[in-house]
Amino acid sequence: MIVEATSPCRIDLAGGTLDIYPLYLFEEGGITVNAGVSIRSHVRLETRDDDEIHLLPQEGLEPLVVASVEQLPLGGPLDLISRIVRFYPPRGGVNVHTSCEAPRGSGLGASSSLLVSLSGALNELNETGFSREELIDWGAELEAQSIRTATGKQDYYPAMYGGVNALWFEVRGARVEPLVVRDDTLLALEARLIISYTGISHFSGATNWDMMRNYIEGVGETREHMRQIKLTALRMREVLHAGDLDAFAEVLNHEWQNRRSLAEGVSTPEIDAMMAAAADAGALASKLCGAGGGGCMITFVREGTRAAVCAALEGCGAQVIPYQLARGGLEVRRLE
Repeated sequence: MIVEATSPCRIDLAGGTLDIYPLYLFEEGGITVNAGVSIRSHVRLETRDDDEIHLLPQEGLEPLVVASVEQLPLGGPLDLISRIVRFYPPRGGVNVHTSCEAPRGSGLGASSSLLVSLSGALNELNETGFSREELIDWGAELEAQSIRTATGKQDYYPAMYGGVNALWFEVRGARVEPLVVRDDTLLALEARLIISYTGISHFSGATNWDMMRNYIEGVGETREHMRQIKLTALRMREVLHAGDLDAFAEVLNHEWQNRRSLAEGVSTPEIDAMMAAAADAGALASKLCGAGGGGCMITFVREGTRAAVCAALEGCGAQVIPYQLARGGLEVRRLE
């Protein structure tokens, strides 16, 4: 039997970090606005006639073969994949092929997208019938175990559901609000919003921990910046509902100015230079995806300046990544 699964990565538009427990509790609830994109993770499961588990990642990572699921080791570059397969153990042997279209350290939630794809594929293979919310909740715990530091939950929702969403993080748990964004607004966003890879890999866990520590210890104006990020996310939700792209640029810029002040290393001189070059060519706003420090950047441009801004970014060493906004999320299919 073969089971295939795929799910989108995401761009975060406003309110990142407010999805991390317990920061959203300290702020009387958090809100994050993000969108799924057509940069996807892929999983293919092939059942075997023995009990062996073959983890077969994309090029650049060494495969792993063990005699049974119980022997999957923890630690190393395949730790997260091993944890997921151990948590949803197949009844027999299986080849686990995994890949992702996002660059490593992209800040696009690639590991969470892969987690959703693999969890969904194993749920189908095992016929366990777990709900999407169960897969998200358990997946967040597994990823926290894997990276050994604080992690948020915003990345799992665009992978699972796609679309443009406001995600509310509250005492009762997380709540998804699909934003009603008109088709013409989605097309305009795709035409004017650029995704580029800065060429600088990042590790979000370390940056998130610095932000959390600064907030708890009351370092500088961290708490005020976090409150402004929440207000910005609420405003981003309103702007997308209204389809007001002029206001979108203003809100995106406000988000970045507050985010870069949360912790040292969120931005770098190289990233500042890329954003400045993009602005000179016609960009209205830029921000890094995820926790910052590197990875991918989104840039919103004036109408008619996309080509010039792309050229400016590439001239600074960035790689422009083609994409579309993902209208749907996790897709799973069984091939008997």
